[in-house]
Amino acid sequence: MSLLAADGHVALFVTDEGDARRLPLVCWRDDGVTVHGMVLYRGALHRAEYVPGFRRYAHPLEDDVRVRREDGSAHSGKAAV
Repeated sequence: MSLLAADGHVALFVTDEGDARRLPLVCWRDDGVTVHGMVLYRGALHRAEYVPGFRRYAHPLEDDVRVRREDGSAHSGKAAV
């Protein structure tokens, strides 16, 4: 396992109400098979995929985020930092 710098990357999340938010990645974790983004959630490092509402990884230069909700509708707008 190795940890790689994730400078400038974020994980995008959507709440049940459709609000988008971003969490900066602390690092990428390479376990030899796959690479996962790690975020600080509730005071500890977690794989971003395991945090509720995770949708995808992005670079913060993507100002307008379009995220597909589970009900099939799309939410468009700037994600809160």
